[in-house]
Amino acid sequence: MRCEWEKLGVLGPIYQLVGRGLSDGEITDELKLTEVTVHSCVAWLLHFLHCRDRAGVVLYASAAPPAKWGLWAA
Repeated sequence: MRCEWEKLGVLGPIYQLVGRGLSDGEITDELKLTEVTVHSCVAWLLHFLHCRDRAGVVLYASAAPPAKWGLWAA
Protein backbone atom coordinates (compact mmCIF):
# COMPACT_ATOMS: atom_id res chain seq x y z
CA MET A 1 0.00 0.00 0.00
CA ARG A 2 1.33 3.40 -0.95
CA CYS A 3 1.53 6.12 1.69
CA GLU A 4 -0.16 9.48 1.23
CA TRP A 5 3.11 11.31 0.43
CA GLU A 6 4.03 8.79 -2.24
CA LYS A 7 0.63 9.34 -3.84
CA LEU A 8 1.31 13.09 -3.83
CA GLY A 9 4.68 12.51 -5.49
CA VAL A 10 6.81 14.11 -2.78
CA LEU A 11 8.30 11.11 -1.00
CA GLY A 12 10.85 10.31 -3.71
CA PRO A 13 12.23 13.83 -4.04
CA ILE A 14 12.39 14.21 -0.24
CA TYR A 15 14.22 10.87 0.00
CA GLN A 16 16.77 12.03 -2.58
CA LEU A 17 17.34 15.38 -0.86
CA VAL A 18 17.75 13.69 2.53
CA GLY A 19 20.35 11.48 0.84
CA ARG A 20 22.20 14.62 -0.23
CA GLY A 21 22.26 15.74 3.41
CA LEU A 22 19.76 18.60 3.22
CA SER A 23 17.90 19.69 6.35
CA ASP A 24 14.10 19.81 6.58
CA GLY A 25 14.22 23.59 6.08
CA GLU A 26 16.39 23.28 2.98
CA ILE A 27 14.09 20.60 1.56
CA THR A 28 11.11 22.84 2.30
CA ASP A 29 12.68 25.66 0.31
CA GLU A 30 13.78 23.40 -2.54
CA LEU A 31 10.42 21.67 -3.06
CA LYS A 32 8.11 24.49 -1.91
CA LEU A 33 6.44 22.26 0.69
CA THR A 34 5.50 22.92 4.30
CA GLU A 35 7.99 21.95 6.96
CA VAL A 36 5.30 19.75 8.56
CA THR A 37 5.00 17.74 5.33
CA VAL A 38 8.76 17.34 5.02
CA HIS A 39 9.15 16.40 8.69
CA SER A 40 6.32 13.86 8.42
CA CYS A 41 7.85 12.29 5.30
CA VAL A 42 11.26 12.03 6.95
CA ALA A 43 9.65 10.41 10.01
CA TRP A 44 7.87 7.94 7.74
CA LEU A 45 11.16 7.15 5.98
CA LEU A 46 12.85 6.54 9.34
CA HIS A 47 10.12 4.09 10.28
CA PHE A 48 9.88 2.39 6.87
CA LEU A 49 13.64 1.93 6.49
CA HIS A 50 14.07 0.89 10.15
CA CYS A 51 16.63 3.65 10.75
CA ARG A 52 17.32 5.03 14.23
CA ASP A 53 18.17 8.51 13.03
CA ARG A 54 18.42 10.74 9.99
CA ALA A 55 22.02 9.68 9.36
CA GLY A 56 20.76 6.16 8.70
CA VAL A 57 18.38 7.46 6.04
CA VAL A 58 21.21 9.53 4.54
CA LEU A 59 23.41 6.43 4.28
CA TYR A 60 20.57 4.36 2.87
CA ALA A 61 19.55 7.02 0.31
CA SER A 62 23.08 7.91 -0.76
CA ALA A 63 23.76 4.27 -1.63
CA ALA A 64 20.61 3.98 -3.78
CA PRO A 65 20.88 4.47 -7.54
CA PRO A 66 19.48 7.77 -8.81
CA ALA A 67 15.85 7.63 -9.91
CA LYS A 68 13.46 9.93 -11.69
CA TRP A 69 10.56 10.94 -9.50
CA GLY A 70 7.39 12.84 -10.30
CA LEU A 71 8.62 16.31 -9.30
CA TRP A 72 12.06 15.82 -10.84
CA ALA A 73 11.22 14.14 -14.13
CA ALA A 74 12.56 16.28 -16.93
